[in-house]
Amino acid sequence: MNKYVIGIDGGGTKTLGVLYNLEGIELKRVEFGFSNFSMGEEEAKKNIEMTIQELVLDLEKNKLLYIQMGIAGVSKLRDISAYQIKLESMFNAHVSLDSDALIALYSVKRDQNVNVILVIGGTGSVLMIGEDDNVQIIGGFGHLLGDEGSAYHLVTSAFRKIIEDNESNQPETDLSKQILKEIKAKDYQAIKDFVYNENKKTIAGLSKFIADRAINNDPDAIELFVQEGKFLAKQTVNAYQKIKNKRDIIIALRGGFLLSAPYVKKTLEKELGKQIKDYQIDVQQVEPVIGAYYLGLLRLSKRWKND
Repeated sequence: MNKYVIGIDGGGTKTLGVLYNLEGIELKRVEFGFSNFSMGEEEAKKNIEMTIQELVLDLEKNKLLYIQMGIAGVSKLRDISAYQIKLESMFNAHVSLDSDALIALYSVKRDQNVNVILVIGGTGSVLMIGEDDNVQIIGGFGHLLGDEGSAYHLVTSAFRKIIEDNESNQPETDLSKQILKEIKAKDYQAIKDFVYNENKKTIAGLSKFIADRAINNDPDAIELFVQEGKFLAKQTVNAYQKIKNKRDIIIALRGGFLLSAPYVKKTLEKELGKQIKDYQIDVQQVEPVIGAYYLGLLRLSKRWKND
């Protein structure tokens, strides 16, 4: 009987599915539309199911199949277990549905005997700790409760500074004036309309405008990015302290904001160098879907042991 693992990485723009054999050789890949559950549950499910259907199209009936998914917004799904059972019935397979961050963690850990701290700084932020087979999360509470070390948090920090300066009769900085001009605000009070009427992605996108200012040596813009790097460093140190065996630790840095925004990565690495030791930095651009293969293989192996 042939055995396969399907890895699925689902996000806000696309659903990537890859069919692997047990040796990790890629046999087929397909892409469909978004599958972030927070953007629309029914459409997300439709795209996931079309992805799997296309991958299994030419497979023999007598096979063993494990489907490991990492989908953004999975916490928004009303009943994860029920949906897993539905997919198992549809495709005669074992199915696991987890977050996209978890498969990103396993794209670093793979089958190595290492401990991993995955630091993701994008529109939002989250850290994951992989020690042995145990996984812990640091942060990831979303923009209402946190998201320090992210593009969204940087922009709202800039807005808070504008509000604070205006309401304490401090002179507006040049950066503040330019930000208000960029969002077409007549005065600082209009920040409220912008924040509560725009979506999170649009608000976070303003970080690119502030980044241009930082690159051109605006000290207030630079300070905003440095502060986000310090936030991520603090969370990373907290994650490091939670690891019992502090040998063979990989700190993997991921996310467009963390890796591409000015001063963030540099500040993070500088702060880590002051506070912890004996770790390796990983900034490799590896597709998270390979993490779905390794996580699926691990779970499949455990099933065999229990059978």
